[in-house]
Amino acid sequence: MVRFLPFLISLVLSVYALFSCIQTPDDEVPHLPKLVWIVIIVFVPFVGPIVWLLAQRSSRVGRERPVRPARPAPRSLAPDDDPDFLQSLDRYRDPRTTMKPPEDTPRPKDPETPVDETPTGDAPSAETDDGKS
Repeated sequence: MVRFLPFLISLVLSVYALFSCIQTPDDEVPHLPKLVWIVIIVFVPFVGPIVWLLAQRSSRVGRERPVRPARPAPRSLAPDDDPDFLQSLDRYRDPRTTMKPPEDTPRPKDPETPVDETPTGDAPSAETDDGKS
């Protein structure tokens, strides 16, 4: 088993470097054309994949310099803090279950039933008749 270990390590390293090279865009391949790198990785067992990984890493370090934004991005509002979102919910509310706040102005009285009129004879009188007259 020990004698197969160098071959297995070389194979795994070569496959990893080969896939890495193939997936790298053409404009990001360092120093040599992509086809030359593939040939080097396949035909030079240990050295080819290691050189590819080191060249790719050094190329990536030079390109990826962090750029700080001029100012931080504005925080987005949570839905329950956003007034536009809350107003858009009004169309989904059921008017039967929604409680409305009391109005400041008093409502006008119903014009069909006058307030100061006394009850007629058909309606029971407010006085009670206990049967003792």
